[in-house]
Amino acid sequence: MKTSDIKEIFKENFWGFFTVFILAIFGILNQWIVAETSSIFWKNLFWHLAGLIGLIFLAIFMDYRKIPFHLVWYFYWFLIFILFILLFFKKRWLNIGFISFQPSEFIKPTLILLISLIASKEPNPYLKLKTLAKLFLITFFPLILILPTDLDYAFIMFIMFASFLIFIGIPRRLTLSLIFLGLIIGLLLFPIFWKNLKPHQKGRIYGYLYPEKYAQTWGYQLNQSLIAIGSGGLWGHGFKRGWSTRLHYLPAKYTDLAFAVWAETWGFIGVSLFLVLYGYLLYFFIKISNTAKDWLGKYLSLGVALVLFWQALFNISGCAGLFPMTSIPLPFLSYGGSITISVYFLLSLVFNIALKRYFFK
Repeated sequence: MKTSDIKEIFKENFWGFFTVFILAIFGILNQWIVAETSSIFWKNLFWHLAGLIGLIFLAIFMDYRKIPFHLVWYFYWFLIFILFILLFFKKRWLNIGFISFQPSEFIKPTLILLISLIASKEPNPYLKLKTLAKLFLITFFPLILILPTDLDYAFIMFIMFASFLIFIGIPRRLTLSLIFLGLIIGLLLFPIFWKNLKPHQKGRIYGYLYPEKYAQTWGYQLNQSLIAIGSGGLWGHGFKRGWSTRLHYLPAKYTDLAFAVWAETWGFIGVSLFLVLYGYLLYFFIKISNTAKDWLGKYLSLGVALVLFWQALFNISGCAGLFPMTSIPLPFLSYGGSITISVYFLLSLVFNIALKRYFFK
């Protein structure tokens, strides 16, 4: 390969890698702010470093076109098995000694791989009904298993992958018909659905609709999040100086409300910087999807962009009171090994596609 080619590759992909690196630093810094014990900080640092190393290694040495997809199928069914077990015990996390992970986080990259592989075999404007039926089955089967123990996560994942299927190639008439049918079924089943919701699930909706009325109960989490975000002002309180974070008024500050910690600490400027970088990363992924040399690369990049977009939208909107609170974490800023490793694997897929554009045969 010529030196000029190497320079061109570096130039076109540098800012994407650089953005991921800065967002990783933001995530490490955010957990340093909230960490009450050194073990939490070091665990989070380890996950980010492992994720970055894995990202670089997979982006350079992996070939997404040669991924053994039969192993992806095996992993899919393994996760289904785990979800069955968790459903039986009514749990969201699998704990095996010193190892614990959330299977729903690994369902996302698995589904992106399977959907992209199946859809890429039909590079037409619209997928066949038989193929669509297969995609719907493999997508929504695990969501049904997640639904009883993690309702909001299952709902958000439904939106993620429904939008993915729409972009891949569901005919417009069928899309509109499904949306219309879904609205009718939703309205008819809503009374039954509401009756069977658990108290804390109803409470999240009450807290969202009437945050002041339920300020000390169901709306406590939202109110404390809004206080933390609002108190950040333009520049924020500064490193480890946020009152809500330091005095433990802010619940779930490691995970669900990590964005509120960031906003309180660095203010409007810090929030804007994070959103600009995150937005650029999504733009970079869409660009990779448009310039990929095969349909598999296009679909994989698009799927990753959509998953990261919806995950950030629901988390940040929940913290800001635009949507009801959810248990979905925010990529980079939230604490957790499952979310961190899952996100870096998704990133490695896109960067591998970005690099393989220059070596496509």
